[in-house]
Amino acid sequence: MEGRKPKLGIVFFAARWFEEVVLGNEKTAGLFERFLKEDMARIVDLLSDTCQLVICPLVTSMTKAREAVRQLLSDDVDAVLLCFVVWSEDEYLLAFQDVMRIRPTILWAYTPYQRAPEKTDIMTLFRNSGIVATFEVFGLLRRMGIKLFQVTGSVLDEKPVNAIRKIARAAMVRSRLRETRLGVLPYRNDQMIVTYVDEFELYAKIGPSVDYVSVLQLQKASEGIEPQAVEQLVSWVKSNCSIDTRVSGDDLQRSARVSLGMESIMEDRGIDGLALSDLNPELHKVLGLRPCLYPESLARSNRVVGNEGDLGGTTAMVMLQRLTGLPVMFTEIFNYDRETNVVVAGHAGPANYLLADESCGITITPDYELMDATSELSGVWMEFVGKPGRVTMVNCIGVPEGFQFTVLGGESLGVNLRIEGYPHCAIRLDPGVEDFIRSNADHGVSHHWAVVHDDVQDEVEYLADMLGCPCIGF
Repeated sequence: MEGRKPKLGIVFFAARWFEEVVLGNEKTAGLFERFLKEDMARIVDLLSDTCQLVICPLVTSMTKAREAVRQLLSDDVDAVLLCFVVWSEDEYLLAFQDVMRIRPTILWAYTPYQRAPEKTDIMTLFRNSGIVATFEVFGLLRRMGIKLFQVTGSVLDEKPVNAIRKIARAAMVRSRLRETRLGVLPYRNDQMIVTYVDEFELYAKIGPSVDYVSVLQLQKASEGIEPQAVEQLVSWVKSNCSIDTRVSGDDLQRSARVSLGMESIMEDRGIDGLALSDLNPELHKVLGLRPCLYPESLARSNRVVGNEGDLGGTTAMVMLQRLTGLPVMFTEIFNYDRETNVVVAGHAGPANYLLADESCGITITPDYELMDATSELSGVWMEFVGKPGRVTMVNCIGVPEGFQFTVLGGESLGVNLRIEGYPHCAIRLDPGVEDFIRSNADHGVSHHWAVVHDDVQDEVEYLADMLGCPCIGF
């Protein structure tokens, strides 16, 4: 996540009665105050490593509840955690109803004990009384028409704490998507209308705005690249990749220049994700190729490049990059095998070489799909197989209700090239391949899948929920 932590607001609740009666009694005040502070401190310590915490003063009145709300809004938190550490009046939640509607909010059905005590004295009962208030607010939330994210369990269990971390991370990405800028170069792909999206819905529901880049602008940006920069990229390619004998020096020079031009446009215009319409006839006619090389600065940045003008697929790539801070591959499924449950997913065009299995290396080949074109130069691209490891795959399409995500996990196998000439991954899917295909047919998908080397399926599902988008999981 590029070093940034999600900003999580934490609100602890306790009843006014505890403050007035229990803490006013010399015999019980010290013990009660000690366990209250211990329990809150444990929660804070566990979350502070992955979240930037905004901790509100303990809420024991409506006045303090309103003060907490003002603090959360002024600090512009990504998400809010509500925790009844002991029993509390449920009316305090009324002050939070606006916050709960505009910020992803988590309600922790909290207990301080990993296992319930066999016998409970009065102070133990008080210490575990937060669950009573939690049940109270279930009904209150229903009456207010508000649905929260809910986690259950002890602070001693990893499950609720991990869930809070994932929800907070998804909430941070939700916030960042509203600052995201997508580019289309030069226009949508008329050969695949499943990739069309409603840009207003994309901007209003998910967050990214869209900028269009013309072929002429790419041509001018490419012509403005200094010869030294072109030579540096060509030198890097020759040092780090095998070169197919059919690739000429002119091919490399021209491809490097246009790829650097693409990168400069993304930087100059603040484009986080570029949907390159790489099959566009004008692009081929004017430039004689499609930009398929990844300069090192682009590969190591937080920017992504999708293909075929697919704004939905590029949005999925941006989401996965923001969730993980890792490079993302734009793919389509080339083939599948029922016996091994493996699909081979890849795509023509640019692909981030940091995804490659180093044991197999990277080969610069001619652009296989343009080799027979009439243009003087056909350009080059990178052939490699994705490295092994756990992966998450996401599909994003426009649907009548807005947008729909499909997410699943799998294992990238690496090691052996499966497709000649294309960047690709061989992935053993978690679901059975026939179940995967049947679900896609039932719910609808496009042919484009964003793939990242990390397990963030839960985060994607949380994010889709926050965005009000249906999400099909496996």
